[in-house]
Amino acid sequence: MQNDPEQPWLALVGGMGDATFAAVRSLQEMLPPGRSEYFSHLDDGRLLRAAMARPPGQKLVLVGHSWGGEMAARVTIRLARAGRPVALLVTVDPVKRVLTQRFLKELRAAAPKWVNILATGGDALERSNVIAAIGGPWGGKPEPLADAFIAAPYAHREFAGLLGFRPAGGRSGWDWVQAASTGAA
Repeated sequence: MQNDPEQPWLALVGGMGDATFAAVRSLQEMLPPGRSEYFSHLDDGRLLRAAMARPPGQKLVLVGHSWGGEMAARVTIRLARAGRPVALLVTVDPVKRVLTQRFLKELRAAAPKWVNILATGGDALERSNVIAAIGGPWGGKPEPLADAFIAAPYAHREFAGLLGFRPAGGRSGWDWVQAASTGAA
């Protein structure tokens, strides 16, 4: 992993389903070497340590899917408390069993730029949508707080589609990541 403080560090965090479908890991493997690092939704301590080890001033960009989105949000709050803010947080159809307004407000204060993507596609009984419903979807709760709230017509498991969906006249989650990488966020 390169330590160039001029290049943003991208952390991609997969949810529980990523162990089977590897949608987030697949994206990370397609990026140029040194561009990103992959974490499981269970790796919050490892993500926190890796982010804190980045050179001072290097932009941190966190993208998390499902339970990985919730974990990336928690780590964003912890990094802000430690004086190492995340430049951009992208939560992709995140889930959490108990989601409070206090947590969302703390997240809003911790993340200078926050994009939340909501999966609105697929049948309600589609397997990944059922699993997300059991996990406790954030739904529309982040809409009034996030810098961008994207309702994407993809099922919960379709990470690439969710991240790449560009609403009319707007940016996709990936566009936000690219803008943060070039300083145009």
